[in-house]
Amino acid sequence: MRWLVSFLVLAVLAVALALAGRYDPGYAVLVYPPWRMEISFISFVLLLAVVVVGGVLLVRLAALTLALPRIVREQRARRAERKRDAQFVDGLRAFTEARWQDAEQILGGWNGDAARLGPARVLAAHAAQEMRAPALREQHVQAAGDAGSELAAQLLEAQTRLDLKDAAGALAAIEAAKTIAPQHTTLLRLELKARQLTGQWDEVDRVLDALSRSNALEPPIAAQLRRIAYAENLKRRAEDDRALLEYWKRIPADFRTDAFVARAAARAFMQRGGHDTALDILEAALDHAWHEDLVSLYGDVRGSKPGRQIERAEKWLHAQPRDAQLLLTLAQLCSVESLWGKAQSYLEASLAIAPSAEGHIRMAELKTQSGQPGEACQHYQKALALCRAQ
Repeated sequence: MRWLVSFLVLAVLAVALALAGRYDPGYAVLVYPPWRMEISFISFVLLLAVVVVGGVLLVRLAALTLALPRIVREQRARRAERKRDAQFVDGLRAFTEARWQDAEQILGGWNGDAARLGPARVLAAHAAQEMRAPALREQHVQAAGDAGSELAAQLLEAQTRLDLKDAAGALAAIEAAKTIAPQHTTLLRLELKARQLTGQWDEVDRVLDALSRSNALEPPIAAQLRRIAYAENLKRRAEDDRALLEYWKRIPADFRTDAFVARAAARAFMQRGGHDTALDILEAALDHAWHEDLVSLYGDVRGSKPGRQIERAEKWLHAQPRDAQLLLTLAQLCSVESLWGKAQSYLEASLAIAPSAEGHIRMAELKTQSGQPGEACQHYQKALALCRAQ
């Protein structure tokens, strides 16, 4: 269509010039002594147009000739760039298709623009890790850092070290990455795992606070991780009475009545001889929510007032009349106070509800103490049979 329009315009101009030449009486005289030439005005105009157009064409041809080396270089550069782009895409395709060896070779040897060089090396390092080639991975990680992708490289290194259970190496990579992005959420998650592996539970508390502020953890997961951190920190402080008590007071009230945390706290205080404090902890937790493990531990506590424990346990029995573990605990507490009759009745009730190896062993001990070795032997046999069945 464009050529048709151009042809029509030229045809119109030709007709116009022909008509103008037929009726135009003008002429032009060109003199260069001793020569003289007369031509019509229209012929002069056409000649001038030809000269101008020819001159322009000659100038453009000369410019094109002079620029030819540069044009060739640019074309070669464009072809090389297209080839590098195609190679990069091939590397990405190999990576997404889990062809790790191809991905490592292509992306690890790719040399393109600086903006993509770092990510290419990071992907090559990931592929090398999947190939179980640590030397290649470290080489690509170093190259990625040098290419400006240090954060991505250190993230990959930290994750890889964690997969290998090398918490110290992971923490080193995390600290290097935190100089670039201190509040990076993924970094905090990796640090949380590394701190747990190394048992740095105070640091786990700190990282959990940071993750909670950024809403980076689901509430149930965050709560479970806090339970574990509180319990482990209580165990670590069991050798220091003052530190243990101070840390226990810092724990939020809703976690102090949690069964998992309360059990760890009670055991830590019992280890230091703080049985009355352990009783207070267990009673508060059991009043908040019933848990058989806490009931069992309650029977192991030797407080300064054993009668208080029996009274509290009997109150619980009114609300939990068919709890076999509570009946076992009452039997244990009564045995400590030499209330043999009550202990036997509680044991019989517990075994009637849910026979257990522990119940039969306690009954056997009671029968042995009361001079009934035959019945004691029978209970030991029943306990052994239950252990084998389990």
